Amino acid sequence: MYFEEITDKEQWSHFVQEHGPRSGAFLQTWEWGDFQQITEGKIVRLGFFEKEQLVAIALLIEKKLPFNQKYFYCPRGPLCFNTSLTEVLLLIKDFLRKEKAIFLRLEPPIINFSVQGLHAVRIVSPADTLLFDLTKSEEILLAQMHPKTRYNIRLAEKKGVKATIDVVDSLEEAWNLFEQTATRGAFRLHARSYYEQMRKSLQKKECRVFFAKAEQGGEILAVNIMIDQGKTRTYLHGASSNQHREMMAPYVLHWELIKDAKKQGLKEYDWWGIAPKGSGEEHPWVGVTRFKKGFGQEQLSYAGTFDFVCENWKYQLYSFFRVILRFLRRFI
Repeated sequence: MYFEEITDKEQWSHFVQEHGPRSGAFLQTWEWGDFQQITEGKIVRLGFFEKEQLVAIALLIEKKLPFNQKYFYCPRGPLCFNTSLTEVLLLIKDFLRKEKAIFLRLEPPIINFSVQGLHAVRIVSPADTLLFDLTKSEEILLAQMHPKTRYNIRLAEKKGVKATIDVVDSLEEAWNLFEQTATRGAFRLHARSYYEQMRKSLQKKECRVFFAKAEQGGEILAVNIMIDQGKTRTYLHGASSNQHREMMAPYVLHWELIKDAKKQGLKEYDWWGIAPKGSGEEHPWVGVTRFKKGFGQEQLSYAGTFDFVCENWKYQLYSFFRVILRFLRRFI
């Protein structure tokens, strides 16, 4: 086996289309690489070949560290077909040495595996998600939902909540909802320019913004950023207003997006992130997990996020300073 950088967009996209995972395939697309190149800097698209046949790919994103050090991040990858992850990682190690990178952070779309030299770390992309089967009829999809979810959908419809598709280039009209949601949930947002660049890089047909508005007055009550890749629609980001929460706008917005995805011929609706199995009530995602599970669907769990180390002593220093930094942040 050997590897080389791939410059043929069609070759890369065909491999993702054929061998991408059920959840998160968009993170290895050519367009996502373009997006990361603009927002992060250097990216590398590596292809791995057996007798001239492409058997694996890895989109690598360079991440800078202090003291002129760096590592690479491979979101929801590498993607392997007819080859082992171990063989691919051994070749990536050669690449890391050439680049003088300390380690590779990877998210293999595998449920269970064992590879020497991997260190489990805090997840970057969600390892656990829910997949909604869009091949079923609307009647069956409604029937499998929790009764409270069906009730909230009907309630929102009765209160005049309407879902619409955004056709403008800016998120300005709905950005305050993202800020409200981040404050309410105590999490950090990227800058608005990050999401707007995502839409430009992935194109509007693949990354769109959907609004749920009040029929009277046109006030935006909920907003979702969705990504369509292959046969999957992914719920990437969502927000809702602090006002009129009794109107249950997020419920009808998702239901309309599910019906729209069916019309577009998509096969699965990916809810993109829930609390892992066995999580207690203290988990920060417990509320959103309860909301998503109310729609009723299949749970999918990948192994998680790992570091594949190239420079051991540098990685030990990196890990030590990360622990110290997290400790200090508790008092800042």
